[in-house]
Amino acid sequence: MSKNVKFYRNIFIIVLCLISLMVFSYFILKLNILPFKYLAACYFLIIPILISLFYFLVHNKKTINQVIISLAIFLISFIFILGSFYINRTYAFFDTTNQENGTITYSVLVLKNKFHSIAELGTIMYLNDEYASDIKNALSKNVAYEEKLATDLSASVNSLLNGEVAGLVLEESYLVLAQEEIKEFQTKTDIIYTFSLKEKTMPTKTFEAQKDILIEPFILYISGIDQYGDIKSVRGRSDVNQLIIVNPKKNKILLVNTPRDYYVQLAGTTGLKDKLTHAGIYGIDKSIQTLENLYDIDINYYLRVNFNALIKIVDVIGGIEVYSDTEFDSSHLKGWHVKKGMNSMDGTKALAYARERYAYATGDNHRGANQQQIITAILEKITFSSVLINKYNTILETLDGSFQTDLTINEIISFIKYQLTKNPEWAIESIAVSGYNSSNYTYSMGTKYKSYVMEPDYKSVVNAKNKIKDVLNEN
Repeated sequence: MSKNVKFYRNIFIIVLCLISLMVFSYFILKLNILPFKYLAACYFLIIPILISLFYFLVHNKKTINQVIISLAIFLISFIFILGSFYINRTYAFFDTTNQENGTITYSVLVLKNKFHSIAELGTIMYLNDEYASDIKNALSKNVAYEEKLATDLSASVNSLLNGEVAGLVLEESYLVLAQEEIKEFQTKTDIIYTFSLKEKTMPTKTFEAQKDILIEPFILYISGIDQYGDIKSVRGRSDVNQLIIVNPKKNKILLVNTPRDYYVQLAGTTGLKDKLTHAGIYGIDKSIQTLENLYDIDINYYLRVNFNALIKIVDVIGGIEVYSDTEFDSSHLKGWHVKKGMNSMDGTKALAYARERYAYATGDNHRGANQQQIITAILEKITFSSVLINKYNTILETLDGSFQTDLTINEIISFIKYQLTKNPEWAIESIAVSGYNSSNYTYSMGTKYKSYVMEPDYKSVVNAKNKIKDVLNEN
């Protein structure tokens, strides 16, 4: 090989490596997640190695040595390129979690075996809410019909069951609610058409002013909605209601669980109280404001997850091990028997375990503890094994579209960076408010159908209020 060919070959290898290093540096600085001391140590190690390799590549005359050095440089370049891909993927993942727009799914229901096409319907009823005109515009493209508006869910369901209207339009969360609370509804109706509408508004920084989360205490609300599919669906009953109170100065975290069936006054309503879970039907802002009223607090951030998120993450990490203090047959997964002791769970079983309440005398209270077990088991599997490294990209792809937050990418990254820099040991305490099993009329269902509710034990609520204030105010 001529000297000119070797010269240009070496220049190509060096330039390729430098370009890959520059690209890697761009993405790592863009993400800005590594503490300076780690970043400096990384470059302090890399730069001398590259300079040495470049020097020996140019000055070493032995062919075999040049081949080995070239392969080493190519390997380093590949690592830079691969690292750039993962870093950019991470940035894109965090950047898409803050979603301001979503969709609402609607179904058109008819009496079983009565109609088979939306074109056959003469009268169609739907709730007289802010989406009524949008529903009309969507349906009018496919069918000519007489519009009938309902004041509440139970009235609309009765109109369909009594044959007063040919079709009934229900948003997905209302549909699930009707199927759960009205026994004959699911057996007497069919879905013949579905469609989606863009949501009108999504809360973005509309609550308490945001905090410097590395200095000031803050409250994060985790809402687990009872639906599958893309988290962009705006509405959904909130089956998981966890408040995370964080004091970064004292490295303290308080977890407060509120049962889904807690009988409370929904924010902005009067008259009948309702289950806390039903607040999610009206949007995440309603759930937040209801909890703020209950505990006399200001919530700074929210995180919404759905059933898909739990199932996917547990499956992608290879399942989890959870200790059950009770033996029972799952009421959410037919044929699955949970033994007392350790149980291996895939995503579907983990979801069923997190939703179980009928197997326990304390119902919702025990369900909240189960949910905390699931969260802990996932964190332990990821933290104390090689799963996070080996499955990193798969985990990001799996979770994409399954959760939503109003935490900005910079806030998320700054908190991770703080954790990496300081490596603080967090003191974590978990509590739950309690209550008493009961049945009552609810705001969502009206006065025709009674629902199971949990009457609050206000002593436990006061205790939770005091603990929240203690963590927030500790300096």
